[in-house]
Amino acid sequence: MGWTYVIVAGLLEIIWIFTMKQSEGFTQMVPSIITVILLVVSFYIFSKAMEYISVGTAYAVFTGIGTVGAVTVEFVMEPELVSVTKVFFILVLLTGIVGLKITEKEESGTSEVCH
Repeated sequence: MGWTYVIVAGLLEIIWIFTMKQSEGFTQMVPSIITVILLVVSFYIFSKAMEYISVGTAYAVFTGIGTVGAVTVEFVMEPELVSVTKVFFILVLLTGIVGLKITEKEESGTSEVCH
């Protein structure tokens, strides 16, 4: 269950990153409100993930999903930003995220965190 939480929270992070950009420094009302709501929901779901997954692993995967997702969306929106070097380092980041997932043992209960 913890991995589901961290993935959903990471996907929401991708969305609030882009709504924050569209808020133009929180000067645009609708994107600003959407950003704040998604940010709060994302962090709430992320906090639930930490009931099952160690803090360090959960945070690394959460931010990694947000980073990879944001860069990927940016590449789609602005293809001229794509470079071999950027793609290489995104793949390195993805490898690290997958490695953390593979090596992390999810807890069976909700009372213990970080071993």
